[in-house]
Amino acid sequence: MANQSLNIPNIQVSELGDKGEKIYQKHSLKLEKEHSGKYVAIEIASEDFFIGETSGEALDAAKKRYPDKLFYVRRIGEITKISHHFMPSYGSSIF
Repeated sequence: MANQSLNIPNIQVSELGDKGEKIYQKHSLKLEKEHSGKYVAIEIASEDFFIGETSGEALDAAKKRYPDKLFYVRRIGEITKISHHFMPSYGSSIF
């Protein structure tokens, strides 16, 4: 019910991670060249992405544009994913 009131699509964490990583890979050369070591928050439906010095900065920028959406967050240039998604209804990232 909470997802419907916020217009959040029903999506599994693994699906969000897979889609987010595919979008990241499409832009990885540019992101890694220009922003290595920073964080990126990706809005899955639009494929828009937001850069920050921290994961929180990237999420804050993303939430300003898409307050009711889910985000895939990772460190740019790192192999390990940092965060799978952001749930606006809870106000924190899930690690």
